[in-house]
Amino acid sequence: MRRFLPYYKKHLPVMIFDLLCAALTTLCELVLPMIVREITSIATTDLSRLTLKLVLSMAGLYAVLKLIDMAAGYYMTYIGHGMGVKIEKDMREDMFSHLLTAPFSYFDTTKVGQLMSRITNDLFDISELLHHGPENIILSAIKLVGAMIILSTISPTLTLVA
Repeated sequence: MRRFLPYYKKHLPVMIFDLLCAALTTLCELVLPMIVREITSIATTDLSRLTLKLVLSMAGLYAVLKLIDMAAGYYMTYIGHGMGVKIEKDMREDMFSHLLTAPFSYFDTTKVGQLMSRITNDLFDISELLHHGPENIILSAIKLVGAMIILSTISPTLTLVA
């Protein structure tokens, strides 16, 4: 992993904002069940408290969260993937520079098609991992912690069991 960290240096601000957007999308996903729980709780306990104003304010909150989710998703999809492509380009340049230093005997024993396949396919997979790996770790951690926090407000005993 240490060999890949230098590739992040040039793109660190984009990467940090991409991870922040990933965290925002996850938090927006966690809010919908809480909104639904609140509305159903009010509807089952005291129907007179369930007013049009309350429902519209909850719908407005959800709409704002969805707009934030869409903007963050856009950033992750276009800018974040652009960062992944740039990292892949940097890796390809380094691979090409490394191939230029290889002795001619290396090219006599290695098939060119195999080299090209390794450079294109393997570097694409590595760059996808470098872009999506940290993102998925952040998403999973926030979902796990957020779900446990929400569950603990409902039933601490069940949270401990889970």
